[in-house]
Amino acid sequence: MGWASVENNNIDPLSNCQTILRSPLLDGVQELAQECQNFVSDGNYLIIVQDAVTHRERAYHFRKWKVALMVTQLRHEDENDLIIKLNSRFAVVEPGKKWLGSDGASIEISPNEDFKLFTGKTPKLDGFLVVISSADAR
Repeated sequence: MGWASVENNNIDPLSNCQTILRSPLLDGVQELAQECQNFVSDGNYLIIVQDAVTHRERAYHFRKWKVALMVTQLRHEDENDLIIKLNSRFAVVEPGKKWLGSDGASIEISPNEDFKLFTGKTPKLDGFLVVISSADAR
């Protein structure tokens, strides 16, 4: 996975990474420099946003500067309503678990524990994940 940033300020990831690459303090931190260089060159990165009210997190993984994957944490009590809405709007691949959009995008319900697989972070809250994968970025 590319360079990652938790977005909690007004600095965009590209500007932040360019600042890191220009920093004279990078001696001995070659891994960070290489990850940033890959980000600047290839557009592969991860943004994690936390809702200020619910504290639920959303992750956006970009590949080649396009959104390839979105992961959203939801509460368990929202699951049944979500499944009903997804069933009414998308092709069901696996009942209650996976759907396909007309553009080939995949929507999948995953356990909250999988948040670490997508973000490298342990989920802080209970619930489940909705994972949306772009057909273009696979």
